[in-house]
Amino acid sequence: MLNSRFLSTLFLSLIFMFAFAVALPGCAKPNLPKVTGAGGVFHNIEQVRKGMSPNEVRHIMGTEGETVFEEGMRGIDGGNYVWSYPEGKIYFNTDGVTRVIIN
Repeated sequence: MLNSRFLSTLFLSLIFMFAFAVALPGCAKPNLPKVTGAGGVFHNIEQVRKGMSPNEVRHIMGTEGETVFEEGMRGIDGGNYVWSYPEGKIYFNTDGVTRVIIN
C-alpha cells in the first residue's frame, strides 16, 4: 500500500506540472496567407488559367491582389501588368492572363 507522503508528493507534483503547463504561453500563431476571396469563398491560384479576364481572376482570387508592374496606359487599358498575391503572381496583357507563377 502507498504511504501518505508518497501520495502527497505525487499530488503536489501533478499540480505543479499542470500549473506550469497552463502558465506557459503557447506558440505564436504563424502569419498565413488569406485563403478566402470575395464573399469569404475559398480561393486557389491553381484555378487561374491562361486567357482569363481580370474579372474572372478577381472572382477566384478576391481583391487583395496588388498591381506590381504596369506598362502602357494605366495597365489594364492597353499594356502588361502583374497582380501579386501571397500565393504567387498573375501576369496579364490585353488578351487576359498570360502566365501564373505559384510561390
